[in-house]
Amino acid sequence: MFSLRGEYVFAIFLLIFWLLIYLLSKIINVKKYGLNILPFFIRYNSEGFKRALYKCSSKWRTFWKIFSYISVILGFSFMIFALVFLTGNLVNLFLSREEGVPVSIVVPGLTLSLYWLPYFLISVVLVVFIHEAAHGIISLAEGISIKSAGMLLLAVFPGGFVEIEEEKMDALKTGSKLKIFSAGASANVLSGLLIFLTIFTLFIQAPSGIVVMEVVEGGPLDLAGVKRWDVIYALNGTLVHEYRELADFMSRVKPGEKLVVATSRGNFTILTIPSPEDKNKAIMGIMLPSLLYYPSRLNLGFFWDIQTYLILNWLFIISINVAIFNMLPIPSLDGDKFLQCLLQGFSERSALIKKFFNVFSVFLITINIALSL
Repeated sequence: MFSLRGEYVFAIFLLIFWLLIYLLSKIINVKKYGLNILPFFIRYNSEGFKRALYKCSSKWRTFWKIFSYISVILGFSFMIFALVFLTGNLVNLFLSREEGVPVSIVVPGLTLSLYWLPYFLISVVLVVFIHEAAHGIISLAEGISIKSAGMLLLAVFPGGFVEIEEEKMDALKTGSKLKIFSAGASANVLSGLLIFLTIFTLFIQAPSGIVVMEVVEGGPLDLAGVKRWDVIYALNGTLVHEYRELADFMSRVKPGEKLVVATSRGNFTILTIPSPEDKNKAIMGIMLPSLLYYPSRLNLGFFWDIQTYLILNWLFIISINVAIFNMLPIPSLDGDKFLQCLLQGFSERSALIKKFFNVFSVFLITINIALSL
């Protein structure tokens, strides 16, 4: 029998989706709905989003003023942190890959498992919305009008945009420009911290089980009927709250031994099998990555506890990473425009200094990814 891997099925459906969208755009006049559709690209101009930005900027003026000053400090800090972190991480990866933090490009099906894709997309959409909204609101607060605002979709990667009047931007003082360019990243970090506090408040911080994400096909857990999102919390009556406790328990189990696995869907009886790497070591057939189960204080139940935690956790991770990465002085990123403003009038060689940081930042990202692979 011929079977397709999930990644291939995903790629086929993605191609079909874009083909249908493109053909539909040729049949229907989508521009009257604010849509511009090209192969693997959709741009949506949202008048509602634009009106919301004008409305928000006209309210809480004192808050936006304070935020804009704080964002300049945060933006500069993020830029320095990103450069220092990537430099230190490069050294750690070069000397010992176990000490370095892997840096990779998100590619669904390759570097990102498909079961994470919904959480990734939800997080990116919300993070981009916050990022672009902050740029737009601070631009309006500094007297720059917004020409258009909306969302983008490139293949499977969502994005957003806020187009402002560039002529008026060029006439702004350096301080005003710094506020606008740093607003997006600062809003992402502050919202990320708020999400972290929400996670800390809503969820009990002591894990009470292990969430199954994948099982070995034909392995003991698979044959017994244990599925994704099941929570394992005991083996033969012994509680297993985290990976270390699971590993300690399994180290005492022999291949062929019967285990009663207590899960969120009831008890399952399995027979362990020898590990492919060590015939004397017993395995259940649970695959990494697995998750620790943190119960919520809202008593949502196992499944919705997990889903809520995952969405919030992904939002936190994406918010912080987008903020820090976006402040790197790489062309087309906010960090490049921020650095250009900082160097403006500072030195006769400001263009050369900016070019150095551009090249250095691209070098850091490229080598970090290469060594991570």
